[in-house]
Amino acid sequence: MDDSTALAALDDLARLVRRASQELDRAIAVCLGESSVGRWHVLNAVTGAEGLSMSQLADATLLNSATLTRLIDAMIADNLVHRKVDATDRRRVLVFPTRRGQSTRAAMSEALTASGLTQLAGGAAATKSLTALVDRIATTEPAAL
Repeated sequence: MDDSTALAALDDLARLVRRASQELDRAIAVCLGESSVGRWHVLNAVTGAEGLSMSQLADATLLNSATLTRLIDAMIADNLVHRKVDATDRRRVLVFPTRRGQSTRAAMSEALTASGLTQLAGGAAATKSLTALVDRIATTEPAAL
């Protein structure tokens, strides 16, 4: 493969991955009746966890800190999550789901399952392939200039 073909393939791959992510988020948002999937990602992350810090939530949801802070503030106003000072490190604030947040997540999960969107994941094989691709990209070091 010559350089121009390889560059075109790299451009196609980058665009397709971005498009797949956007289309999946759009389909999930439509199914949930939400404008974005951020609330779903946050509720998934905090449900079952023993409280997550904002940095842990940012890692789990891939949202930037400003967007995440606004989202958490809105979710607190909607009584879906609450903040609590970490007992071991009073400088940290942890986010927990409320009962309403847990029932909202359960309803979201039921809606996604009923919609058939969960079948898009294709089971462990699709996730494993995509994880391998992401890991390969993350560990590829660009050649020194």
